[in-house]
Amino acid sequence: MTAAKRLAALFLSSFVIPILLVLSACSAGGENPTQDPGGTTLIYAQISEDGVDREWLEKFNSEHEGEIQIEVRDYSQTSEHGEQGINLLMTEIAAGKIPDIIELGTSGETTELPYRKLAEQGFLEDLWPYIENDMGLGRVGVIEAPLKAAEVDGGLYTVFEGFRLHTLTGAKAVVGDRTGWTVEDLLEAFETMPDGAVILETYEDYSVQQHLLASFLYGFSDLFIDLESRQCYFDGETFCSILDLVKRVPDECSWHPYYTSLEDRKYEYQDRQMDGLVMLDDTSFTYYNDFWLADFYLGEATCIGYPVGDGSPGAYIEPRGIKLAMSSTCADKDAAWQYIRWELCPKPDEAWGFPVNKKLHSRVRARAVVAHNVLPGDTSYFFYDPMTKEEVEYVTSLFDTNRSSILLDKEVRDIVLDTAGAYFAGDRDLEQTVQMLNDRVGLYLNEQM
Repeated sequence: MTAAKRLAALFLSSFVIPILLVLSACSAGGENPTQDPGGTTLIYAQISEDGVDREWLEKFNSEHEGEIQIEVRDYSQTSEHGEQGINLLMTEIAAGKIPDIIELGTSGETTELPYRKLAEQGFLEDLWPYIENDMGLGRVGVIEAPLKAAEVDGGLYTVFEGFRLHTLTGAKAVVGDRTGWTVEDLLEAFETMPDGAVILETYEDYSVQQHLLASFLYGFSDLFIDLESRQCYFDGETFCSILDLVKRVPDECSWHPYYTSLEDRKYEYQDRQMDGLVMLDDTSFTYYNDFWLADFYLGEATCIGYPVGDGSPGAYIEPRGIKLAMSSTCADKDAAWQYIRWELCPKPDEAWGFPVNKKLHSRVRARAVVAHNVLPGDTSYFFYDPMTKEEVEYVTSLFDTNRSSILLDKEVRDIVLDTAGAYFAGDRDLEQTVQMLNDRVGLYLNEQM
């Protein structure tokens, strides 16, 4: 039996897809491409409309004409949100029709394809050996922390050009000078806040409760779900305390009628932070200077982290940009790597976020300690004071986490948010909610894995 057939048999025994439904929309996949008599054609599975770097694709094909060509197979257009295209791709993978290069998606929080599942079931190639043996990269050429956070059982099955860090930030005078805490610690700190203060709020147009709960899931789902045994522990003390905390957070903010636009609300929100009326900020560090902003609005800031109480820093990493993988049955793995490695190389335009490439990352770090530094893409002409080397090191230390948002299955996230919504609305009590979560997520895991 070939490797592809063995993988297909394994996958079909553990992953069931409505094949008849998606095959009716099979125009996205197409047939196997015509092979160039003078070379090899590698198939690139595209699942996002903006998922192909066309400039790099054309450059690669031009430089390798007659040897290796990358052919894009588009799975992004078969339905309004791409679901049927993704289902079609998964069906083809299960049937042994596995693309050579697989785009896992461009969404920041997670991947459109089940990354962990594909890796654990042997469909993806471990990319660490390719990085280590790459004369232009090697482990010394990349920031290891975000890549290690994306590992599955010690193997790295996707690469990406940038990342950002998620944590909760508060005034040191309120939350202390520490990293990592419990929900009980948080509530004790909140008792010191003035009347009218809130634990957390936002000026953005989204449900604060759903957003905050999703953040706990992106970084810390391993505390509530054991994927190996397919057991769920949503009825445990940690998750119950998290649900109780999220329910205490106002889901919507009341703004003065004057503050009508998003930009106006942002300034009012920052004023409330400076006045000590908002204890925590759900912070996404995209650049080093974001910590300077936290200090500016919160006073001397501490990146206290999400209160999961497991002794960790309570932070997680979100990969940014296109996330590429190589199939374990790729027709020419060395050639595929020459295409994929582009994600880790310096580019004319800097990554939106902290770069994974160490040379580019070092330049970003150096600029953080320079006065009058304007962030890339910032059109407000706000001049930033220089950061100290100690502040830069402090932010860098937060990268050292084994938590990555792409390890969470999107379906699990949606089940949890849907079920918890009724609890937040008062339509279901805590005991009913966590039992339903154990049942629904457990059923999904046992059906799909």
